[in-house]
Amino acid sequence: MDNKKRKPILRLLDNIRENDKTIFFLCGIYTVVSVIEPLVPIALPKILIDYITGISPDIWGVVRIVTIFFLGYGLFGFLQKLLQNVSYPRMFRLRMGYLSEMASKFLAMEYKYMESADFFDEREMAFQSANSNNNGVEGIYHKLFELPQLILTVLVLSVFIGLASPFILIAIIVNIVASSLVAIGINKYEYKSKEKLSKHSRRVNYYGRTAKDFSYGKDVRLYDLKERILDNFNREIKGYIDVFKLIKNREYAFGFISLFTLLISDICTYGILTYLVFKGMPISDFSMYIIAANSLSNSMGSLSEHITFIMREHMYVEDLFKFLDEDLNEEEGGELAIPKDIPLDIEFENVTFKYPGTDNNIFEDFSLKIPAGQKLALVGINGAGKTTFVKLLTGLFSPDSGRILINGRDIREFKKIELYKMFAAVFQDVNVYAYTIAENIACSLEDIDYDKVDKALKQVGLCDKVQSLEKGVNSMMLKVIDEDGAIFSGGESQKLAIARALYKGGNCVIMDEPTAALDALAEQEIYEEFNELTQGKTSIYISHRLASTKFCDKIALIDGTGLKEYGNHDELMEKRGEYYKMFLTQGKYYQEGGALA
Repeated sequence: MDNKKRKPILRLLDNIRENDKTIFFLCGIYTVVSVIEPLVPIALPKILIDYITGISPDIWGVVRIVTIFFLGYGLFGFLQKLLQNVSYPRMFRLRMGYLSEMASKFLAMEYKYMESADFFDEREMAFQSANSNNNGVEGIYHKLFELPQLILTVLVLSVFIGLASPFILIAIIVNIVASSLVAIGINKYEYKSKEKLSKHSRRVNYYGRTAKDFSYGKDVRLYDLKERILDNFNREIKGYIDVFKLIKNREYAFGFISLFTLLISDICTYGILTYLVFKGMPISDFSMYIIAANSLSNSMGSLSEHITFIMREHMYVEDLFKFLDEDLNEEEGGELAIPKDIPLDIEFENVTFKYPGTDNNIFEDFSLKIPAGQKLALVGINGAGKTTFVKLLTGLFSPDSGRILINGRDIREFKKIELYKMFAAVFQDVNVYAYTIAENIACSLEDIDYDKVDKALKQVGLCDKVQSLEKGVNSMMLKVIDEDGAIFSGGESQKLAIARALYKGGNCVIMDEPTAALDALAEQEIYEEFNELTQGKTSIYISHRLASTKFCDKIALIDGTGLKEYGNHDELMEKRGEYYKMFLTQGKYYQEGGALA
């Protein structure tokens, strides 16, 4: 049978069987030990009372009985804890396997899902089922580990109590069944509210992270954002509590059913046993059955709690397996690939696109041709679609209609991994990873060409900075892994990203606001190095600083629906259109003492 079609519980057990069968053996020992352990306090009162009321009792006899029982009870309790402490880390390791599988899924799935809040809201509780020791995957493992001993204990005590009075057993069972049904109903109601809980939980977590993230610290203080963050934080907490309160109110209302059946159960237990005492049952037996009845009630309650817990978490683990089984992977595309030294001829042909879940088109019947080897500057106001253009070109999103052609072939005919190899892209938002500087640039943990790394660092002006560090290019970045990790400024991080693109190469260079965090002199140096980077390559530059467009062969101005103006710098200035107005506005700003272009 296909493993994906098996029930989640069976898949969890299969995971133990495939990766750590020792857990089954430990569970068997734990079951035997745990069944014996509750019998000790049940037997002690009867033996002790019989001894005291018997012939010639003495204090040392009482001490011996109590000592033996407490030593035995302590031994079994110790063994229980020992077996749990040995077994639970193994279950933790199994959960880590699911976390690793989730990470692999995230890294391999289509990029469009990464930008969808709805996608994550729908699956947030499923993701959380692998993120905690006490719920979801590991919580179920814990409960399954304890379940056999609870079942066996309940069976043994049920037979024992049933021999004294079946009515006590029936009353206890009725109470447990009623409590279980209430818990199941509450669990189902909570599951129906999972998306609302997930949405508020995600937002609460965001504001919580923002409050303690040092990278926001300057803005929070200088722009007095503390109250704004706290207000939003408290509003989302209130929203979460409101949903949670509805669940707890229902639980409170139905709790009266459990309370009533518990009361009936206790009346039956104490009433029947008292009646049996009047009928001749020894006091020692009375005390034994009272403790046994309470122990049975507690064991049944624990059994019910374990089962309802498994049923509740089972729903979220099932969602987790659905996510892991879901075909979210990037399509492989065709089989085409282009050698690294061939520049790209790019054409957007009547492309229309809007982001999933939105109504407004970013592009509508948009066409643009970029001949092989051309340097194109892509300009426009914020929201015009410049970064979206890059996402479509690199295959992160697919157009709703129209085609994107590379060297005359539809982009969908290229193998995705080969498509990604074609582009060396630098984005305005720079991601620095907790790896060494060399690994950040090479995007690899092995087979790093250190001469190529050094060359890239020199080209972007980071060589002196890196050489000043104790370990040079082998210095760890950030302080996540290494507390002595290097922290670069915004401009230095952007240079690191440019070095990454220099190292990669590719058929086409894309610079999406690559110098936004650099000063004018550093920007000029970078653009001078671009000539070497783009030698024989198609290149696309996106920048708000229009002075940087003058070295490009052509300039394309887009406005949110499509191409509005196209030509070189001199041609567009002669047209006196939107580009002309934007360029003059920026030039006036610079002349009045603003930042140099």
